[in-house]
Amino acid sequence: VTVSYTDAAGDGASGSVIQDSAGTDASSFQNQAVTNNTPAPASVTVRDATVNGNQLVVAFNASNDLDLTAITGNPGFAVTGANNSPITVSSVRVNPDKTVTLTLARAVTNGETVKVSYTDAAGDGASGSVIQDSVGTDASSFQNQAVTNNTPAPAPV
Repeated sequence: VTVSYTDAAGDGASGSVIQDSAGTDASSFQNQAVTNNTPAPASVTVRDATVNGNQLVVAFNASNDLDLTAITGNPGFAVTGANNSPITVSSVRVNPDKTVTLTLARAVTNGETVKVSYTDAAGDGASGSVIQDSVGTDASSFQNQAVTNNTPAPAPV
């Protein structure tokens, strides 16, 4: 970031110029470097994940709400079940409560070990198939997040 200033009125003239209390104009300057102290936006990170049947909910830590319109396709989720076998993600929905619901192609069974991963393929701030907050900060990639399995045991026959 740079800043420039031109004393257009001339020394001692009044008007839209920067002056000290004695009326002396600030000198013109060009392309002065400025230190940018704007803090980086807070990251969007996974908090936890739960599954019940074919509905897997990933909760995020985010200072801002998640962008409900950022999803235009498959946003990079991968789910594994028993023996690390892949479970296809059929659809993804961003919810107003800072969660994302993944509909799985099959229901998980009671007691099945489930893990979820997410890859931010677009890069921070890019639009498209990404999970991001309302100011454009992408969710951080994560791998093999343990999922709490709340799928009930089958009813006895």
